[in-house]
Amino acid sequence: MTRRVQYTSNGDIDQLHLAEVAVPEVGEGQVLVTVLYAGLNPLDWKMLQGGRFGSVETASGNGVDFSGVVASVGEGVTDFTPGDLVYGGLPKQAQTEQLLVTDPADRLDRIPRGLGVDTAGGLYVAGRTAVAGIRALRLSEGDTLFVSGASGGVGIIVAQLARNLGARVIGSASQGNHALLESLGIEPVTYGEGLWDRVSELAPDGIQAAYSTQGEDEITGMIDLGVPADRIVSIGAGPTVAEKYGVSIDGEARARRDDMVWLGQAIAYGHIHIPIARVFDAEEVHDAYRHLLTAHPAGKVLLRFPAKPLTDEQRAHLT
Repeated sequence: MTRRVQYTSNGDIDQLHLAEVAVPEVGEGQVLVTVLYAGLNPLDWKMLQGGRFGSVETASGNGVDFSGVVASVGEGVTDFTPGDLVYGGLPKQAQTEQLLVTDPADRLDRIPRGLGVDTAGGLYVAGRTAVAGIRALRLSEGDTLFVSGASGGVGIIVAQLARNLGARVIGSASQGNHALLESLGIEPVTYGEGLWDRVSELAPDGIQAAYSTQGEDEITGMIDLGVPADRIVSIGAGPTVAEKYGVSIDGEARARRDDMVWLGQAIAYGHIHIPIARVFDAEEVHDAYRHLLTAHPAGKVLLRFPAKPLTDEQRAHLT
């Protein structure tokens, strides 16, 4: 048996619980991963609530992002071998000790040297969302970009990618996260009442593009600031704003298959820094999601599953 985070009815965070489930059997073309870290995303909470993501009728797994080590592979698998460190994403499945990846060619990549297993465990949703958004923004060197929630999981990647393209980046964040943004070359501005006045003061010559992580009011504020609608990407206001305002809603679904490999290498090479806000043990899943949704953490929040004890063979190596 193994453990996984699951829920049997839609609702709030309290619906989540650790359950004992059978270890999946590995079939042809499949890979079994022992998960070490699983990233948390607001998307997980939205799926838990149901709504446009559909209701659960039986027990459902939880989470998308993961990293770990290949435990075994099925017949015909040649790209992965037991012991490989890997990362990827599987909707409503990732938060488990033993994860069966049925389509490894589409969902799984090796962790490059220099990328931590913990950081890799929180990359899939935020990373793919950020890279797709950067493409949609069509940035040029010298552009000024405003990023809302610039210290969050997606925003901090978007902001750094933009800086690497030669853009000036102004990012909203709580006062406590300003020092982090400044260390990354991002000009911080405090969100809340008077935000647009503060942004205008920082950029009197205007903002050429903007990345919105919040609701519809934020989009109208950006447009009132003079940002062209077709240079705004929104990931927090729902799908209707694309037609209503003419903004882009390019997110994770528009990412390319090789984006995770590219981003993983960019982090390993030092072009992008992904802070880990906090790591919770799997038993603390309720606390982890409350922290994600209420504490405005800088960077990623992770669940940690315990590594297996050393085998007798491994122990013998130390004697």
